[in-house]
Amino acid sequence: MSLPFLEDPCEFQTWSETPDLNIRLRVPGGAGRLARPITWCAPTEHMDPTPFLSVNALVLTNGMGLNVTDFRIWDAYVERLVAVPVSGLAFGLGAAHRELPAGLVRACETHGLPLLELPPEVPFVLIMRHVDRVIAAERYEELRKGWELADECTRLAADGHSLAEVLERVADAVDARVAVIDQNAFELVAAGTAHGGTTRTALRLPSGESAQFRLAIEGIGSNIVLQPILGPVAAVIGMQLSYTLGSHSPLHSVEAARFMEALYEDRGDPSTPLRRYALESGCDPDGDWDTVLVGSSGEVAPARLRAIAWRARVGLQGAYGTVRFMEESGLTTLLLQHRHGPADLLAAVREFFVDAPELSVIVAESASLGELPLTLQLARRQMGRPGVHHAPPADLAGIVQGLPSPGLVAMCQRLLAPLAADGGGALHETFDAYLRHSGNSARICDELFIHRNTLSYRLRKIEALLQLDLTDGEVRATCMLALSIVASLKVDAKLV
Repeated sequence: MSLPFLEDPCEFQTWSETPDLNIRLRVPGGAGRLARPITWCAPTEHMDPTPFLSVNALVLTNGMGLNVTDFRIWDAYVERLVAVPVSGLAFGLGAAHRELPAGLVRACETHGLPLLELPPEVPFVLIMRHVDRVIAAERYEELRKGWELADECTRLAADGHSLAEVLERVADAVDARVAVIDQNAFELVAAGTAHGGTTRTALRLPSGESAQFRLAIEGIGSNIVLQPILGPVAAVIGMQLSYTLGSHSPLHSVEAARFMEALYEDRGDPSTPLRRYALESGCDPDGDWDTVLVGSSGEVAPARLRAIAWRARVGLQGAYGTVRFMEESGLTTLLLQHRHGPADLLAAVREFFVDAPELSVIVAESASLGELPLTLQLARRQMGRPGVHHAPPADLAGIVQGLPSPGLVAMCQRLLAPLAADGGGALHETFDAYLRHSGNSARICDELFIHRNTLSYRLRKIEALLQLDLTDGEVRATCMLALSIVASLKVDAKLV
């Protein structure tokens, strides 16, 4: 309960239940002080009762230990009460004072503390009994509202409404912004609008040991006590969250799933309607693509895998205009387009998996829709290593699989593009000779008419530019095929 009724004589009579008690509000206090809630009554005659008080107590006193005229003593007394802070001071006349001490009135006005004057015939027990009755009624009403809210949210969840829709109803009930956050305070889903201020409270949701979540409430525009109202519905949200994270039902849209399934099944067949599927899923068929694959490198609880993939998806929505995803057993695929600014995708993704070193995350880019199926399949073959890694531009399986699609040509050109850094083609020529002669230094130097030291220098530069390990036989085979495909493309162009 609070003290606003004291501003209205009618409400005051209802509160006192006896119109002739003549309780007077002598000092209304500072702005908003009368709206401060009362949590309990604290009768005391101590000169310094603060060790026995808690926030929002209504202090009841006869001033027996304060029969003084020095304003400084009253000022210090009220200053201590305001520092707690208490909700107000009720001063009883008759026992020690015939009238309110002028120093007390002045001190309450100075510090903005509401001051009630109780006539001698009004015992403290009447005030305490009424406050307890009103608080009990308010608590009952809050509990009733809490269970009604929980019941409504249970029906919403049972009818198939999403967690976001359930949170919308909760946000309306408390007139604030509510969000489900993980153990790192990252928001998974949120609803409502904050009305100013910071997070007032955060309730832990029942979510098991594998992943711990809380319900954060921010910018509350009223004085409601949140625990009774949100306690019951927190269990509903926790159950829906556990179902969402552990369910075998996918969270992605039908259009996104159809598009990504077609991408994974594509084998260079131009009849596959990838372009139409991309448009139906809200993507731009003519744009660039970034991809993120999230899986496990070992035994990981499905709910934890889904929660962290969800975190990455929500986080990347702030950096990309378009985010589409598809879930499979143990794997989530994210397609990203329309990046905001030149952010480093690999660095951005790593931030979402700092606390999940057991997951395997592969990041890749694709310059066209024709190249995208090969990029996804290549990234999928890299899954299994713990940590966040960048997929190579191409691999042997991708080249063999992609023959003779336009996407493969683009992939090979992008793989070899860094060799043009010298501007004269020497690196490209050296790399071609190195692969054709299987690394035989004598033959390579004879063909190119260069010294062994020059060859070593160029090979080190090639490895650095391509970010490849040339001691790996599969890497050498991949590069040889890529060179052959690019060379055949040049021959075809000359013939035309």
